[in-house]
Amino acid sequence: MRILALLLIVTVGAWGWPVASHEVARAFDPPATPYGSGHRGIDIAATAGAPVVSPDDGTVRFAGPVAGRPVVSIDHGGGLVSSFEPVEPLVATGEPVARGQRIGTLLAGHVAGEARLHLGARLHGAYIDPLPLLGVERPVLLPRGAGKASARRLLPGPAAARRVRPAGAPCGRPP
Repeated sequence: MRILALLLIVTVGAWGWPVASHEVARAFDPPATPYGSGHRGIDIAATAGAPVVSPDDGTVRFAGPVAGRPVVSIDHGGGLVSSFEPVEPLVATGEPVARGQRIGTLLAGHVAGEARLHLGARLHGAYIDPLPLLGVERPVLLPRGAGKASARRLLPGPAAARRVRPAGAPCGRPP
């Protein structure tokens, strides 16, 4: 799936972040089975009341409550769908949206005591990690004492495409 998400970035370009914050509070954790436990998206730390914008052009697939939670889903074409919760929608099902257009307002309640935007991504119905779509590579753990020279030898791809995240840098923030 990671390769598929990277291919999507190459073909459609990276998504924009849906909120001003780029702090990932909880990472993607795919379930072992289709109905197993896991985290089918990422949680982005943000403030309740923050504007939520579309990460790319698309059509609103759904805007309303799901199991009592307000959700917005956008169909970006090619089988790619983004979803956001808890978001009070400012858009309606079937409405076209542009990249960066406000689609709603973040509400409190996704995680007790914290405001977080849950961002999910599905490709042809299968959940995928949204971070690569946002242009963020997962950090790569290197052996202790390995410097940037070691990283260049260990990481695949051309040097211009590699990023070595400093130790302790949170996932989801550019180094």
